[in-house]
Amino acid sequence: MAPETPAHVSKEPARNAAGEIDLDADDGLDADIAALDANTKSAKAEPRSETAGREIVYRVTPKGLVIELDGVHLRPEAKALKDKNGAYSIEIALQVESFDGRQYWLKKPSEGPLSLAGKIEDKAGKAKRFSDERHGDAEEIVTGAEPRTFRQRWPGKGQPRLGWGQTVTLEVGLWGIKAESERERPVRRLFEVKVLGDNKPRAVLTPPTLDWGN
Repeated sequence: MAPETPAHVSKEPARNAAGEIDLDADDGLDADIAALDANTKSAKAEPRSETAGREIVYRVTPKGLVIELDGVHLRPEAKALKDKNGAYSIEIALQVESFDGRQYWLKKPSEGPLSLAGKIEDKAGKAKRFSDERHGDAEEIVTGAEPRTFRQRWPGKGQPRLGWGQTVTLEVGLWGIKAESERERPVRRLFEVKVLGDNKPRAVLTPPTLDWGN
């Protein structure tokens, strides 16, 4: 009998004959989440070190990417838009929900909880990097009984705009997250969003890639 796959291990998404990810395939995400939730509630809570490493698990599902961070599920979505002035923008929505029974706090500056950095490349492949700055120090509470959805738009104030034929790669993180008495820490590498400026711009959302930050 084959050994069971632990709930915390990311599974390889199903692919079709062409090698592409099959979004219609049932990857068992709901069953995994239910099992993980039951195991978490029945297990005896153990104290966590403030310096303990974080485990981030990514799952590709028929409804999109699901990210498991500590005891939180995050479901990001991204949409590319063409503005009236001919430039392009990206609207990001992030649903956040606790599944381990604990209450979480997200750092939420004036523009939102997501830190957005990245690069814009022209047709010749010449890249120019950019980053954002945090203004404000507010927090938002997230629980299992009350999942939250946060929306944020790029480019923000002082950031470059995406023009025709250019490609933007957004490196998305969280300014900070903590659970109850734990120390707040940022999440530098959460996911990426890539958009090409053309007639039908499309946002492609993926886990962090190897060239993150370059």
